[in-house]
Amino acid sequence: MASIAEKREQSRQLLIETGLKLFSQKGFEATSIRAIAKEAGISLGLMYNYFPGKTDLLRAIFQEGQSDIEATFEQVQESMVGLPGIERHIRNIVSLLKEKREFWRLLHSLRMQSEIVTEMMGSIEQQVAYIQQMIGNNLKEVGYQNPAEEALLLFATLDGMASHYLLDPSYPIDDVASYLIQKYKKAQ
Repeated sequence: MASIAEKREQSRQLLIETGLKLFSQKGFEATSIRAIAKEAGISLGLMYNYFPGKTDLLRAIFQEGQSDIEATFEQVQESMVGLPGIERHIRNIVSLLKEKREFWRLLHSLRMQSEIVTEMMGSIEQQVAYIQQMIGNNLKEVGYQNPAEEALLLFATLDGMASHYLLDPSYPIDDVASYLIQKYKKAQ
């Protein structure tokens, strides 16, 4: 039998998953706390016990997403240089998009519309900047003249790929990622 603490954590996790689902489908502003509680099968009062407001729930969703990003990119060590490092970064980004599609849909929808996420986006943007710097180092290692600019271009390409995939799950993101990797291999 589950302990009280385990049941609390299960309820909290259910609210996070339900909030993520509804926020990514309907948008942050259009989703009410009442709708999240109803979808999760939890009373509104209990919902407020876990999250005093919608922004608090969003913050918890962002923290989980950030943890997923950190865990994925810890696999790529700074010592992995050159083309293998570039390939690993591209593959990791595609994996994250596929495994956590709802989170990335939410993130993309909030990037340009909600002032609430400014604080939350800051920590994710720091992670992205670090990953971008690592890719720039890999590009420098293989001889690119302007590795920082090339890293920006690569990230813009990946962002475009992500947008297409998030809007259309049938978008051939794996094929496009493989093609992108081949372009970098051929350039060297």
